[in-house]
Amino acid sequence: MKIVYVYDAIARIGGVEKILTDKMNYFADVCAYDVYLITAAQGEHPFSFPISARVKHVDLNVRFHLQYRHKAPLRWWMKWRMDCNFEKKIKKQIAQIDPDIIIATTYYKADVVCRLECRAKKIVESHCVKSRTGINDGIKRSKPIQLLHERMLRKSFLTIEEKCDAIVSLTDGDSKEWNTDSKRKFVIPNSIPDLPPATSPLTVKRAITAGRLTKEKAFHRIIATWLKVYRIHPGWRLDIYGEGEEKKSLLHMIERLGLEEVVKIHPFSDDLEQEFLDSSMFLMSSLYEGFGLVLIEAMSCGLPCIALNCPYGPGEIIHHDEDGILLPYFERMSPDGHELWDMATAIHRLIINHPLRRQLGKEAKENSKRFLADKVMIKWIDLFNRLTAQ
Repeated sequence: MKIVYVYDAIARIGGVEKILTDKMNYFADVCAYDVYLITAAQGEHPFSFPISARVKHVDLNVRFHLQYRHKAPLRWWMKWRMDCNFEKKIKKQIAQIDPDIIIATTYYKADVVCRLECRAKKIVESHCVKSRTGINDGIKRSKPIQLLHERMLRKSFLTIEEKCDAIVSLTDGDSKEWNTDSKRKFVIPNSIPDLPPATSPLTVKRAITAGRLTKEKAFHRIIATWLKVYRIHPGWRLDIYGEGEEKKSLLHMIERLGLEEVVKIHPFSDDLEQEFLDSSMFLMSSLYEGFGLVLIEAMSCGLPCIALNCPYGPGEIIHHDEDGILLPYFERMSPDGHELWDMATAIHRLIINHPLRRQLGKEAKENSKRFLADKVMIKWIDLFNRLTAQ
């Protein structure tokens, strides 16, 4: 079977890049499929995650980011030219490869892939809440341009819903947002390759959280919560792993609250698993999640997790008070921040009760087994076989 993945570049350390890499490697190495990765702008950038030598890589050399060196209307003209160039090049590559399956994500050119005229079945992976995808992309726009941008997104989603052969969501919640017939909607969660052989002893006085330092991850909530925790448990510390545009603001917040000695922000770790093993709980306060893979990675190390029940992901991963703690979701915080008391209370509860940490951590590791690659990837193989048999 020939499978083609289409993406901008595997150059950033992010959840989508890691998941795509793991799947391509699995299909190439375990299933012995012919797997191709078509990127638009990989260039000389090294892959952010190891990709199997069996995966064939083609870069189209379409540098969309160059448009942002210019102001409108020149930027719009450049974008139009690059869009045309991308479509021309990808049509040529697909004609040469003649794949059975083409997979794109809602993050990148899924509507273009769905419009391709070829025999391949088109699968679109939704890695984020549909209603949030592409809205907060970090690009500053005037209000009229932002409205136009959102209109174009809706048009793109309509193309996907009309022309794709399958939309694969990570959660039931996101799947319900897609307006297409149920026969073309599938839910397949993200996976982890295997369980770590070690388990955290849960004795280190440290909580951990990780992810891109962006507004939607809402790390400022965890930092504000930690001020309440620190006043009662000054011996405990919080470590945040990640990079992003909110880093400067978060560092300023830490300094303003006087938490520099107990709250630290670290770059992405090459060995996050070991950081989990050296911690006693994992925290998540996101405004929304595509899934929450980092939750499963933490749980696989035996960490009890505390998370807001945001749309979507945590509520489909954590079983409240069985293998973690699921807190009521809120999108906006009131001026007095009273919503943070739920998280502060949950953290306090785990700090003072080591047997509870052990029990939740034990069940968390057991729960994470349902996301092992061999259990999840069989769902992808079944989907491929079903589509190609049509």
